[in-house]
Amino acid sequence: MSTRTDYAQLAAKVDYAALEKKLSQLAQREPPKKRRTAEDLLEPLREKLLALYRKGWSSAQLVEELKAAGVPVNPARMRECLNRWTGNGKRTMKSRASRTGKNKGDNGQSTTPVSQVARSKSATAAGQSALQLDDL
Repeated sequence: MSTRTDYAQLAAKVDYAALEKKLSQLAQREPPKKRRTAEDLLEPLREKLLALYRKGWSSAQLVEELKAAGVPVNPARMRECLNRWTGNGKRTMKSRASRTGKNKGDNGQSTTPVSQVARSKSATAAGQSALQLDDL
């Protein structure tokens, strides 16, 4: 069982002047960046990596050199970064459409041919179980 904190006693011990000074110093600085992705890690090297890539170095060769220097990056992530940095990784209408669903048209309605819908209705009318579009 944990003990309760006595905030009145804690408030008597806190040096508010020193704490205020420390917080003022922190407010003048930029917060430390958290490296969350390989792209964040490689960002400072972006221009050099792009220049080498444009000269003919492959992403696998660049990864080998980075690993030798202590930067663990896999080749797929390097290719992804290079594609994004060169502009080949921009989202296009085609890729956006594939993310939203393959059976969607420009207006968001299903593009299933009418003949398939008619077949499923006629199969149901004949007493047969029809394949539901929701099952696809």
